[in-house]
Amino acid sequence: MNLVDEPWIPCLHQDGATRPASLLDCFVCHDIVSLAVRPHERVALMRLLLCISYAALGIPEDYDAWEAARLRLAAEVPAYLKRWRDTFELFHPQTPFLQVPGLRSASKKEALTPCSKLDFALATGDNSTLFDHAGQAPRAFPPDWLALNLLTFQMFSPGGLIGAVRWGNKTTKKHSSDSPCAPASMLHTLLRRATLQDSIHANLLCEEDLPAYARLGEGWQGRPLWERFPRDLEDSAAIHNATRTFLGRMVPLSRAILLAPDGRTMVLGNGLTFPSFTNASNPFPPEVSATVVLAGKKEKRTLLGAQPSKAIWRQLAALTVNRRADEVGGCAALVHCDPEQGTDLVVAGLAHSQANILDVVESVFHVPGTLFCKDGHQVYEAETERAETLGWQLGAAVEFFRQLEDGGCQNRLRNAEQKSKLLTRLKAWALRLYWTSVETGLSLLWEAVRACGTPAFRAAQLAWSAHLRRSALQAYAQACGNDTERQMRAYVLGRRKLAGMTRTLLEHEERKEEA
Repeated sequence: MNLVDEPWIPCLHQDGATRPASLLDCFVCHDIVSLAVRPHERVALMRLLLCISYAALGIPEDYDAWEAARLRLAAEVPAYLKRWRDTFELFHPQTPFLQVPGLRSASKKEALTPCSKLDFALATGDNSTLFDHAGQAPRAFPPDWLALNLLTFQMFSPGGLIGAVRWGNKTTKKHSSDSPCAPASMLHTLLRRATLQDSIHANLLCEEDLPAYARLGEGWQGRPLWERFPRDLEDSAAIHNATRTFLGRMVPLSRAILLAPDGRTMVLGNGLTFPSFTNASNPFPPEVSATVVLAGKKEKRTLLGAQPSKAIWRQLAALTVNRRADEVGGCAALVHCDPEQGTDLVVAGLAHSQANILDVVESVFHVPGTLFCKDGHQVYEAETERAETLGWQLGAAVEFFRQLEDGGCQNRLRNAEQKSKLLTRLKAWALRLYWTSVETGLSLLWEAVRACGTPAFRAAQLAWSAHLRRSALQAYAQACGNDTERQMRAYVLGRRKLAGMTRTLLEHEERKEEA
């Protein structure tokens, strides 16, 4: 199967249907609206499409060259793909796409891995079987599935123990590091436009937008992996290009893989080691789609990561800060946002704990232009912080209720771990109710941001504040029972405490804003 002209990428078309497209289709078909894939697959595919664009056109030198690139994509990318067509053949005998030809197991007994390992959601080895109860026999997968999951696995595979394989004359290590898109479970932000071609163009960057990479020295741009594929683990020049240049690591070889033609098994081992922004001993500039934030008391720069328990809108203030060079801020493509019309953002990530996959997350926002202005950004940040504070106050009120209901609960908690778990579950339930209710009124928050600097702002802000207070009180009422006399007393006192805290917070914020 050749990925250049055979369909394998699920795409949404203008007629509303989802049909697979080839790499060539993505650049020449004007009716493709978007990619119809899972969050981490979207990031992987966009990186591939952007890498091909850069390779065909070169990295634009400035804004004028970037504008001209939109018309050049459909004209020049097809010729580039034709020239490198063999390297996009999934089962090519010499240059299989993102695979190591001649790879073999390092053990005397041939050790093959089921291809289902490429999909983080499927049960393979010690992977969770929560949503997948297939038998132990390796399943056969079609070439289009193999291509998409191979690409995604190379970009997002977390580090951990892995089988040893023979690559040339050397045996790979049994421990692997994170793939370039995986460190810190980083969130990836992409700009979205009306068509896939426009989205590709919007996420292209100029050389002047990449100062952190330019400081790497001569040749920092590099070439794609398929143009300079390492012959073996001693090919230092090709390995440097693949791991320490801008284009080389966009489509990485983080795992050494060779697929069997039947689509059932593969040889799998550790691939190349990639430096990372979060690795102090082997640092590298942050990925251009990542968001850099300050964390901890020492305000150490780190990457904003996906948190399954925290909706992405609560982190949007950090995601929409324009990042300059080594400063904190969101994705580099934010320089192409229209300050008047706003923009659509897709934020996606894969959360993991060491080698265990926790969840994949994705949110799509239409961000008004006012959010990119200082005043609008401050309003959004302040209001999300207010929502977070109310959530903390709700938790405190629930804990207060629990203490009163149990009549000396704290003394018994020292000797009963189960009681502590009950309190934790009660608070978690109340917070889930609270945040679910808050999210039903997010339109009120967006109205306040859009109204920033206008006479309508105050009314919009008060409507959002009232919604927050109502959400907190309703969550408390649903989580805390009032059936018995003791419960009723605890419920009333706890609600009074919560109402007082919320009223104090809202009045304090209003006085600050008026001042």
